[in-house]
Amino acid sequence: MDVEEQRPFPIPNNVKRFGLKNSIQTNFGDDYVFQIIPKDDWSSMAVSLSTNAVKLYSPVMGQYYGECKGHTATINQILFSGHSNPNILSSCSSDGTIRTWDTRTFQQVSIINAGPSQEIFSFSIGGPSGNLVAAGCDSQVLLWDWRNNKQIACLEDSHVDDVTQVHFIPEERGKLISASVDGLVCIFDTTGDINDDDHLESVINVGTSIAKVGFFGESYQKLWCLTHIETLGYNLSPLLVFISSTVR
Repeated sequence: MDVEEQRPFPIPNNVKRFGLKNSIQTNFGDDYVFQIIPKDDWSSMAVSLSTNAVKLYSPVMGQYYGECKGHTATINQILFSGHSNPNILSSCSSDGTIRTWDTRTFQQVSIINAGPSQEIFSFSIGGPSGNLVAAGCDSQVLLWDWRNNKQIACLEDSHVDDVTQVHFIPEERGKLISASVDGLVCIFDTTGDINDDDHLESVINVGTSIAKVGFFGESYQKLWCLTHIETLGYNLSPLLVFISSTVR
């Protein structure tokens, strides 16, 4: 039987070759990594693990700094606060909490609790004044005041299945995006007294369960959407229907 020889694709001369510079072993067992995020200045990076802990490392030297422990279930997202509070790290978990950590001491400094038997799959910090915390909690979108951890809204009529993603739009901090297993992407206005009836601005039906959403473009006004069936949707103009393609 003749076998066709597979020839490698030629590499253009202008393509930069990458090599492994450093590797970090986060644990000595069967535990695995969920998410890695760096600080804005790349002085450290946070790694969420299946041990329900977050470990901090130097991304350059691989030095281990310490760990933040407190969650009792899977950590679904971690997030540095940015330039305003560069040493503050936040995390959400299936234990129903959003916890805030000081990465200088690795101590918990605040906690938001969504209640018993609740799971928080995603969260985002923003709003018109930057003081809102939004979270996807089961089929609801919950909002708290970051300054006192007081819940100020519960949007429970827009989705009928687990809310997998919430994001404040980077250049319009009063606008909130939510995405769900029900296949819907919802856009909310978070100014004033927030409710489903008056503050739901737009809905996009992707048609299948949504895993991740994000923003792209010069002013971050365009959306991309990754589904649970490995398709990538994106819109070429703000808040229009998605164009879908299979992820390979």
